[in-house]
Amino acid sequence: MISGFAIHGMVKEASDCYKRMDGAGVKPNRITFLSGIEFFRKTVDKSGIAPDIKHYGSLIDLLRRAGRLEEAEKIALEIGNVVVWRTLLGACSFHDNVEMGERITHKIMELEKEYSGDYVLLSNIFAGAGRYVDSKRMRS
Repeated sequence: MISGFAIHGMVKEASDCYKRMDGAGVKPNRITFLSGIEFFRKTVDKSGIAPDIKHYGSLIDLLRRAGRLEEAEKIALEIGNVVVWRTLLGACSFHDNVEMGERITHKIMELEKEYSGDYVLLSNIFAGAGRYVDSKRMRS
């Protein structure tokens, strides 16, 4: 139910449902992680369930949709996973955040340099900001 409310943007209803569940002593499970930031934090703090990469990817995507890239970057720094970094790089492209895009690309390059899509995405971010010299340099 929490996920259904959250997917449809019914934040208050999702929050109320979580509070009722918590008040009734029902332990959250891994699905609860996917319902939102508030639920994610409460679940980790109260349940002792260790989130995996899918949960963190969903959380980064949720933050991306909310435009909360700085918060997403802090979480990504804790995880240090190339998939999470790529998700965040896509968010930088969506929100035209050139500076963060550069930082994220450097993090990705520390982990994996062979994937050409990372270079292309940063090149597109540069081009969107009118930084054509940087865009060309990234492409080459």
